[in-house]
Amino acid sequence: MNNPFIYGEIAVGKAFVGRKDELADIARGLESGERIFLISPRRFGKTSLIINLLERLKNKGLLTAYIDLYRVASLEQLASLFAEEVLLKSETRLETVARLARDVLPLLRPKITVDQEGQLSAELDIGKSGREQSAALAQLFNAAEKIAQKRNKRLVIAFDEFQEVAALGGEPLEKLMRSVFQGHHNVSYMFSGSKQHLIADMVNNKDRAFYKLGRVLFLGKISEKDLRAFITERFAVIGVTVHEAAFQRILSAADSIPYYVQYLCSFLWNKCREGAVLSEKLVAETAAHIADTQAPLYVGMLENVPLKQRKILQVVSRNLGEKLYSQEVIERNKLGPAPTVQVSLNLLIKKGILEKENGGYTFSDPFFRLWVLKNSL
Repeated sequence: MNNPFIYGEIAVGKAFVGRKDELADIARGLESGERIFLISPRRFGKTSLIINLLERLKNKGLLTAYIDLYRVASLEQLASLFAEEVLLKSETRLETVARLARDVLPLLRPKITVDQEGQLSAELDIGKSGREQSAALAQLFNAAEKIAQKRNKRLVIAFDEFQEVAALGGEPLEKLMRSVFQGHHNVSYMFSGSKQHLIADMVNNKDRAFYKLGRVLFLGKISEKDLRAFITERFAVIGVTVHEAAFQRILSAADSIPYYVQYLCSFLWNKCREGAVLSEKLVAETAAHIADTQAPLYVGMLENVPLKQRKILQVVSRNLGEKLYSQEVIERNKLGPAPTVQVSLNLLIKKGILEKENGGYTFSDPFFRLWVLKNSL
């Protein structure tokens, strides 16, 4: 029997947990032509949500495209990926694709190839000068609107890890994208990112191109009700009952973060299948074991963290959610001047070690928190 708890890959079908309200809300918005920014901490299941959302929209007859900006390292790669996901996947016949490419992308002189498995790929020439590249990319992005008009269908394009455009092309690329996208009436856009401080600045900073371009949504944790049903059903398959104390310890150890809940439950499921009893004690011992196995990774992370920031991590590990920049907390833990504490917290967020949550701070990796807590003086 396969382990039903999936982590480290996109969750689809029965492996996808909850999110009914989020899926319905975002789907309605995109169907009606909205531009939506989805901001999510890491490991909250953002990409799985997007993939399941696009599949739902595709089943309703919409055209869809998914563009993961972590896959690209240059403007040329961005152009090729955009062309492959938006242009090549909108048609199935090579002759039609080639003709469409020549008609809508003359500046980019596209070369369409097909591999032995029948997969199409595109090689584009976007030029060398900034002016040539801007003109070529504008033509490429506008091709999305032309395709939607030609097919007489709404096209939904989802950019994942959208904050990466700042590194790819900086302010000129952001301005170009906004100027083009805001003129599209048959294309809906979804921009998502897990580096919260970066993408939040893109949409909230009035000096940035994407300021107020669309609706901003923050992806929260999956509801306790949905997690309880998901976990209970999967342990029931092997005859294991999940009592409330054990369930609450799972949520506490994994900080209710979807990835880490699945990660922890995967270990527990294997142990229970081998005869162990799912108790609160077993959950605590398994979570501690997972944290210990990651010690080399955590030690490496701390090598780049100054001593003052390490002390803050120790305090956060003991006091999740507490406002560490309050005078009372600073004095009690001897953290130093409040401005310095705030700078250290911001740096830990930029490093991806901490996340801001409900006015306080929490670890991005809850098992790192357990390891810090265990190894603190």
